[in-house]
Amino acid sequence: MLNYTNTSTIYVSQKIGHDMKYNGLAPEVDKYGNGPFKTIRRAIESVGERRVSGFMRPVTIALVDNYYIEKPITFDCDKQVHGIKVSTDLITIESYNGRKKIIGGIKISDWKKDSFNGVDCISAVLPEKSDGSKWDFVDLFVNGKRADNTRYPAKGTLKAVDSENNFKTIGETPLFVPSKWVVAVKKDLENIKGIENAIVSFNHYWVDEHTPVESYDRETGRLTFKYKSRFTITTIYAPEEHTSAFNYYLENIPTMFGNKNEWYLDREAGKVYYIPENDIDLENIEAYAPTVGKLFEICGNDESRAKDIRIRNLELMCTSSEYCSRNYGADATDDVYASDAQSACFAHGAVSFENAERCSVSDCVIKHIGTYGVEIKTSCRNIRIENNIIDDMGAGGVRIFGGRASGNAATGCTQYVSGELEDVNATSGCIVRGNKITNCGKKIAAGCGVLMCHSSNSEISENEIAYLEYSGISVGWEWGYFPNASFGNVIRNNHIHHVGQGRLSDMGGIYLLGKQQGTVVSGNRIHDVSSAHYGGWGIYTDEGSSYMVIENNVVYNTKCESFHQHYGSYNIVRNNIFAFGSACARVSKREMHDCVFFENNIFVTDGKPIYANGEPSGNSNFGCKSNVIFDVSGKEPLMFYSNYGCSFDLKEWTVELSKDIGSVVADPCFTDLDNFDFTLSEDSPAVKLGFKPIKGFTASGKK
Repeated sequence: MLNYTNTSTIYVSQKIGHDMKYNGLAPEVDKYGNGPFKTIRRAIESVGERRVSGFMRPVTIALVDNYYIEKPITFDCDKQVHGIKVSTDLITIESYNGRKKIIGGIKISDWKKDSFNGVDCISAVLPEKSDGSKWDFVDLFVNGKRADNTRYPAKGTLKAVDSENNFKTIGETPLFVPSKWVVAVKKDLENIKGIENAIVSFNHYWVDEHTPVESYDRETGRLTFKYKSRFTITTIYAPEEHTSAFNYYLENIPTMFGNKNEWYLDREAGKVYYIPENDIDLENIEAYAPTVGKLFEICGNDESRAKDIRIRNLELMCTSSEYCSRNYGADATDDVYASDAQSACFAHGAVSFENAERCSVSDCVIKHIGTYGVEIKTSCRNIRIENNIIDDMGAGGVRIFGGRASGNAATGCTQYVSGELEDVNATSGCIVRGNKITNCGKKIAAGCGVLMCHSSNSEISENEIAYLEYSGISVGWEWGYFPNASFGNVIRNNHIHHVGQGRLSDMGGIYLLGKQQGTVVSGNRIHDVSSAHYGGWGIYTDEGSSYMVIENNVVYNTKCESFHQHYGSYNIVRNNIFAFGSACARVSKREMHDCVFFENNIFVTDGKPIYANGEPSGNSNFGCKSNVIFDVSGKEPLMFYSNYGCSFDLKEWTVELSKDIGSVVADPCFTDLDNFDFTLSEDSPAVKLGFKPIKGFTASGKK
């Protein structure tokens, strides 16, 4: 008979396993009592029992078949056996014999042809719950695709005539003045039934907000929200729509059920309806309804971190998108908002690490997730997220959110001293590498591909991040010149493309915030960044961004400038190629210190300015040296343009204002500019001027 001394693997099977009959030491049952456990919980307990006896061999928990969960899988660092504290370190959870799924919900079977509201569809009766309550879920996945909620209007949005705290003049629109209600255009909603059970969704500024309806008064048109808006709602639609303008739609309206791939849950009847996109085999439908928010919670404590826990070669899928927002450090009694202030920054992850060290998620497929795929929270060290496919995210791919630096506007939990952190809540040394992160923002549009807040000496590298509604990579999280727990980070060799997609405003392919000594942004290829209003930038150093090196990047096809610095200090932007934005570079705010220095870059434009800003004088405090300037239109380059109409040509910029030293106007001699191959020829004038050629995928786009 097998025992823990002659094997290092514990097997789990929900189909044939048993937590009491079998010892967990074989993938199949035999006559000697060898066989798999039924639950991962029992497998983890078994590891703890070995540790009590002093047996510290690393252990693998292998899934024999797909595994459904009703609550998150946890690693309890406080568990005791016979009064002895149990260690659950040194565990790998992986698949046995082919990739297995961990599913955070129920599989819905026995589909039949049906009709709902006169629409032909299919339906299924939900299984009984053990406690007798009704199933209530907000997402459905059918044959590998996220089903659509019913929506009114089917396309486009509706407007309002008033809101609780309305500012009807563009010059009077402060940001943080929330509203709990709006007044709808009554005609828009007069024939719509079921509004009281609907979700109100709206985009403005750089967020999308979602709230259940609290009430609707058909006499006055007042639509009251369950959760108040995070930001100001206005009805400024003309002469030019303001970014705060309220454009909304309703979800979960039963009478709107009628389009392919839509679904509707009749909670009282315990029945779900779905309209297939094409002919469908009723016997072989794979349909899942997420019922939990997290799959794994790997959480230590101040005395004992969770260590050396690895999740690999699994398919992690189906978590719920149910989420409401509270302020930083808030508890359940505080106000609830319809969105976070930015980047879905407090939304949880399907796999969660806190007080953890040397853990990893690798070689997994993570898909059909309600919020973020993975989150790394406070007091984490050396967590690695590598070589995963992360696709179809409700919010974003990876969220890192460590402890804040003290001395800022909010209550901090981390001390910051001369660029070092001295506190157990600090998060550092994390790596997000080699992942393919695509199709984010399916439920919460403001999610980022990778969001890293309050983390130091970490790395985001060699990822492809594409097809999402907001920033590709966001690093920082202190606005202005406050102490910052983000420093020494490396953002390197990522391919970031098709982000923003025209839905929200104020974003970047790479977005940075605050003082970040030692942070380097290098070798990234960024293109096709678009926004709803303003702010579709390639690389965006926002408020207080300082001490960063931005080099060897290629940025092109951005709605706004390739590079934008709102305000900051002592940044170096060198050896980059910036092409085909509304301008090549923008510095928005005039400050009385060295803001940013542009050196040895190649600026490519098609009749657009090289530099731009929003200052009346145009005299922003930035320097320029030895850059190559190329306007494909053949015109003399416009070196500078201000929103206030101030502009300078090459002579005025270089000679009269002395804003530039040694830059030249010349064709850089790219291999194929029409197809965005920025590889330089050997006789390029840029090379002669000191530009170090960018090679490989970053330059050419060819792997």
